[in-house]
Amino acid sequence: MTVLLLGKHLELGLYRAEYLRSHGHNVVFPESMPAAVAAINDGSYDIVILSYSLSHDSVIELRELIEQSCPNCPVITLTEQSWPDQRIESDKVVLVSEGPEALLNAITHFEQKGLRRVK
Repeated sequence: MTVLLLGKHLELGLYRAEYLRSHGHNVVFPESMPAAVAAINDGSYDIVILSYSLSHDSVIELRELIEQSCPNCPVITLTEQSWPDQRIESDKVVLVSEGPEALLNAITHFEQKGLRRVK
């Protein structure tokens, strides 16, 4: 499975990418906004993770591109708050305080459902 990991903080993104790779996932982690847009438009991913580190406007823009490029791809939102922004459409929300295992569990959830959006 290919995971598209979108976030602003390089160190955290690289850590999360390596963690997911160590559990058998292929991870694409673009390191700039233009690279993120290109990766989304390429469409070579099965699931998307949007990090809290992105600005609200960036998340909205990227979410719209994801919807156009891969409307059935599940989107997981990483957030620091227990009440995420409801204007950002997400199929699953993971609190960063729950650690990388929670992120892996969210991905596994969609693998077991055949990688379909839950909505």
